[in-house]
Amino acid sequence: MNKPLKKLTFAKRYFYITLGIFIMVAGFYYFIYPPGYVIGGVSGVGVLFSELFDIRVSLVVAVLNIVLLLVGWYFLGFKSFYRSIYGSILFPVFLFVLETFSPFLPIPEDPLLYVVFGGGILGLGFGIVIKYGGTSGGTDIPIKILHRLMKLPLSVSIYLVDGVVIIAGVIAFYDDPNRGIAMGLYAVLVMVVAGKFADFVVAGSNTLKAVHIITDMPDKIKDMIYEAIERGVSLVPAEGGYSKQQKTMLVTVITRNEYYIIRNIIAEVDPSAFVFASPASEIHGDFTTNTEDD
Repeated sequence: MNKPLKKLTFAKRYFYITLGIFIMVAGFYYFIYPPGYVIGGVSGVGVLFSELFDIRVSLVVAVLNIVLLLVGWYFLGFKSFYRSIYGSILFPVFLFVLETFSPFLPIPEDPLLYVVFGGGILGLGFGIVIKYGGTSGGTDIPIKILHRLMKLPLSVSIYLVDGVVIIAGVIAFYDDPNRGIAMGLYAVLVMVVAGKFADFVVAGSNTLKAVHIITDMPDKIKDMIYEAIERGVSLVPAEGGYSKQQKTMLVTVITRNEYYIIRNIIAEVDPSAFVFASPASEIHGDFTTNTEDD
């Protein structure tokens, strides 16, 4: 069956980004907030401040997101600020609505349920947001700042920022035998589960993907890929086994955040192109993640 690749419309893209953010908020509100897990990110800081100072989590998240947006504008430029506005505002708005109108679910106090379903739903929502070219804002901004200014690998930046938040929660509740270190360990598990789910939603089971594109318009697609995300593209001569037609296959390796961009380029230039992606591991040579897109 020949199924042409269609370019995502603006409305469809933001529908899915909105849906993804709502799913993230639901996972947080129903499974992470009730047991008081201080996971990484702004939501984790929100739980910490809510527990210590009896402040609404949505208010803390909203204030921190606004501050981080301004910091991001200063250090990363307007592009990063613009891309982060929607998620940074929508997340606390959805959280405020649930806080105001929705009671907690009658779930037994079972850490396994909180970790698996909380992390899974969070990761599902975040994966949808990333897949459609969005961002949830929050600590994405300090992560990018560390990555750019201190030249730290993106993974190390994420571990540092989320780690500081989780450790702060452990210290704050250290004297509580039911929380403290145990809560910190559960928070780490939540982040691991969320990361796995997000990776799977965006691009299968691997963060990096080798994308293969067999097309009649290789030069235009190649140029647009380089212009949009500055990725190198290899051109490989290909011949149809049945049709014997001569074509060109483009091969490039992308990060999960670049999937949306690649998809739309192909849909715009050659909707009938044959495209498939496979996990890319053991990457060696000249490959770096782009700060603006990760």
